[in-house]
Amino acid sequence: MNRIVFSLIATAAAATLSAAPLGKGKNRRRALETPTPVAPVAPKAPMADMNSPWRVWSDAQGRKVEAAFCALAGNLCTVQTKAGQTLRLNVDTLIPADKAFAQAYAAKLNESRFQDAYVKQAAYQIDHLIGTTLVSKGLKFNAPATDEQFVRRLYLDTVGRVPTADEASSFLANSAPDKRAKLIDSLLHSPGYTMHMYNWLADTFRVKDEFGKGARAYLFQDWLKDQLSADRPWDALVKDMLTADGKLCENGAAGFLLRDAQMPLDGVSNMLTTFLGANVACAQCHDHPLAHWTQRDFYEMAAFFGASDGYDEGAYGRARKLANGKGGATGLDKRQVQQIAGVNVFRLVDTGKQSLDFPKDYKYDDAKPGSPVSPHLISWTSGDEKMPAYKVNTSNPQTLRDEFAKWMTNPENPRFATNIANRTWKKVFGLAVQEPVSDLDDLTKASNPQLLAHLTTIMKAAKFDLRQFQRVLFNSQTYQRAASLTPDLENGPYLFPGPLLRRMTAEQTWDSVLVLANGREVDNALLRRGDEMQLFSLPGNEMTVASFKVVIERAKEAGMQMGGYGGGKKGGQVNPQKLLASYEGAKPQQRNGMLLARASELPQPAPESHFLRLFGQSDRLVADSNTTDGSVPQALMMMNGPIGQLISDPNSVAVVAANSAKGRNEQIDSLYLSFLARKPSIAERSASAKALDGGLALTDVAWSLLNSREFLFVQ
Repeated sequence: MNRIVFSLIATAAAATLSAAPLGKGKNRRRALETPTPVAPVAPKAPMADMNSPWRVWSDAQGRKVEAAFCALAGNLCTVQTKAGQTLRLNVDTLIPADKAFAQAYAAKLNESRFQDAYVKQAAYQIDHLIGTTLVSKGLKFNAPATDEQFVRRLYLDTVGRVPTADEASSFLANSAPDKRAKLIDSLLHSPGYTMHMYNWLADTFRVKDEFGKGARAYLFQDWLKDQLSADRPWDALVKDMLTADGKLCENGAAGFLLRDAQMPLDGVSNMLTTFLGANVACAQCHDHPLAHWTQRDFYEMAAFFGASDGYDEGAYGRARKLANGKGGATGLDKRQVQQIAGVNVFRLVDTGKQSLDFPKDYKYDDAKPGSPVSPHLISWTSGDEKMPAYKVNTSNPQTLRDEFAKWMTNPENPRFATNIANRTWKKVFGLAVQEPVSDLDDLTKASNPQLLAHLTTIMKAAKFDLRQFQRVLFNSQTYQRAASLTPDLENGPYLFPGPLLRRMTAEQTWDSVLVLANGREVDNALLRRGDEMQLFSLPGNEMTVASFKVVIERAKEAGMQMGGYGGGKKGGQVNPQKLLASYEGAKPQQRNGMLLARASELPQPAPESHFLRLFGQSDRLVADSNTTDGSVPQALMMMNGPIGQLISDPNSVAVVAANSAKGRNEQIDSLYLSFLARKPSIAERSASAKALDGGLALTDVAWSLLNSREFLFVQ
């Protein structure tokens, strides 16, 4: 059926994306008011201070596991065993006593979050600092966001997908004055939160399925998801990654440093930028031309990792000979040898010597070329080194990483809390208080230095609990205002009269399409591939025929499919049949040649030909390199590709929900709620009804809404 006729609906839906208004009449005067500061309220310590007792959990089938409670999100209870394995238990399958315990303990943890009074005060202070700055510049706040704008925006910013028609209509019909605050709390503790946060951090950490030479990083991915699900504080998560020991197939936390095991200096540069916003990349090769970092500064920081070794070259050489049939390697499959060897040669160990030297071509007179480097911490101001955080012991090479991690994650580190606060603000508002996020060397360059300082205070008060920090941001009136169009920063900094109008990320777009096609069930399909990697560990790292045969036999007994999940070609599609065996909870559907799991639960990154990559998912070679740029191939995929077919399928959840509505107008309303979290305007409803009367179907309305500009944007 010709859908060109239906372009009127798409045009009408796009009309709301014109310049964000500042309000009219009474609303405009209200938006001009500057908040008045109020007396501070002391924050209550977040849940990180509470420890769960060990408990034997049982399900209705009599299966048992001893573990400690971590978190409850929806019907998924996250627990951790004494061996450090994190498990997700469906509370509906637990015996009544265990289900009641999980719910009761989760309620206790919720009580230990920020007090509501502190959230309101901290959020109000954000509004005050922004409002004062706007007034001083003769500018105004944007008008308050409508409930329709707010609910869709919040779902996308917390759980990474649009709300279903039921979720949107339930919120819109709610007349309670605190319904926004309650929805914020609910979404921050739902399974989708972990998935969305993982996508964000996977881009920042450059998470990939494979580090090269057959080394699968699945255990690192599972570990990171587990930390997010268990509400692990940011400082503890980072400290674990920086101090981890062991192999890629033994300790998931080691995956972060092992990502750059073969280029350790690049790894130090990435780490300093990611966790401190330190603009040191140029200083790796020479004194920085635009900042005060010197090449000596960089090498003195890298020396904290100079006693650490992340890659066993000798072991890889021995494994390579076996893979090529040498050394008596009869009966071994080359691909299996490479796969097992890869996760064993990537390992973190601390030696007894700091072995980093200055480059042979070092050209500055503050050190001799090729001479040993002594570890020394960077500072930003002359008084930094007097702070307690800088009291580190550099005498023992085997503890250098530990000492560095203590300094890095100390609440009084001059940049650590500020950096993650700035990055999280950008995630929520579309632009950081200080751009770029990779350069916080001079905090006076922030668009609002007082705001950035306040955000740092909130992050410290939250004890680096990112849920609680975002809870404050989402409760601010600044977040709950109409969005602004992308500003021209050449004309001056953006002062945040509201969040920015943004195109969805690739992951948000994909996940929203999935919920429209399959409903909320997609939040329950969890990919877990790391557990089987632990079976690949070679005892003593012995690269012998006998050792490999032991591991191969062990894998066969466990029912593992050797050889990985990919198609074996660059950009090739993933084999969904192999991948399906690795899902917990719901099994994702396969339709139109696609595996319908959320972006966080697909290979990392997706193959080059996948929807996610076409819509801007990072290739994970460089941090923070995802894009939201539009393209003709994107439009063609939405209109004519498998995605358009998926949405216009009569069995898609959004279409089924619309068909179940009683009247024509109710059916149209249902589709608009599914795609845009709002009911249609009179003109839109009329255009839709006219098209349906002309012979088009509800599936055509769904297709049209998918291809409207409004669908792709976070208003």
